[in-house]
Amino acid sequence: MKYDYLIIGQGICGTWLSYYLLNENKSVFVIDDADKSAASKIASGLINPVTGRRVVTTWMADELLPFVWNEYNSIGKKFDQQFIQQKNIIAFPSAPDLLQAFEKRKQQGNSYIYEASLKKETLYKFFDFPFDVMEIAPCYLVDVNAITKTWRQYLENKNALVTENFNEEELLVLDGYIQYKNITAEKIIYCNGINASLSKYWKQLPFVPNKGQALIADIKDLNAGYIYKFGHLSLIPRQNNLWWIGASNELNFISAEPSDEFLKGTTATLEKILKTDFKIEDHVSSVRPAAIERRPFIGIHSLYNQIAILNGMGSKGCSLAPWFAKELTSNLINKKTINVLADVNRYANVLRR
Repeated sequence: MKYDYLIIGQGICGTWLSYYLLNENKSVFVIDDADKSAASKIASGLINPVTGRRVVTTWMADELLPFVWNEYNSIGKKFDQQFIQQKNIIAFPSAPDLLQAFEKRKQQGNSYIYEASLKKETLYKFFDFPFDVMEIAPCYLVDVNAITKTWRQYLENKNALVTENFNEEELLVLDGYIQYKNITAEKIIYCNGINASLSKYWKQLPFVPNKGQALIADIKDLNAGYIYKFGHLSLIPRQNNLWWIGASNELNFISAEPSDEFLKGTTATLEKILKTDFKIEDHVSSVRPAAIERRPFIGIHSLYNQIAILNGMGSKGCSLAPWFAKELTSNLINKKTINVLADVNRYANVLRR
């Protein structure tokens, strides 16, 4: 079987890359292992333009927010589904310095920070909080499972996806093309999350495995039109009164499995901040493919023109993946340049070792 591109992984990166390449009338084939603990399956789907204790605007937020809103809605129309919603964050500063940071950014004219649109009297019915509250807007919530499952079915119907483990030992990099089992392609593109850090072609990259854990809890009667944020802990609505609650950002961990420490600590925090009953329904965990510079790895390998990568999104995959998937598509087809801060060839010297 001959294709233009062989894509490894069908998480949020592989989904968007195969989508854009097919839109350019390129042939693709996707290999995905359907790992239930893959980062895209555990992700909250939150797109938030403000981050950290210093309350700073995230990288490229001004460009990304209108772009992702348009792109998720465009692919949603294709399948008559809604993959993205605006759900702003009600932020509860947990300390005076954090409240001061919010107020300072608001005074400086940060276009994403506002007075909370929900009254404190309403919030007090559900939450205990010591300080004033702020609103971050716009924030978007992507239904990651819906978009990846819907696109997977689309690829399967086109006989463009197989569910199996990718074995790099069976990959042959030949003159001008690659061969994998019975598949021949112009290029192979690694969109397989943290597994790319194990590849002999990409293991020199400064991947930073980042473990994220979250709880799924039933919280009745809480207004699901917003996301509620207490420090690093976010309460993000899902269907049927369920809420995604997390996430941790663990750089030092022994196991990728959910930990009792996170379960106990997060449950204790919920008991402090919530005035309403809740029930823990699930505890999930995954390892994100982050990068030491907090910038992704995009582009063609400096030694092998037949090998490319779209990876290293960390916790920003829902916003960065569509943008850089489109950028990589333009690079592959029209030789357009990739943002220098994301271009994998900023590590060309390392990759040539």
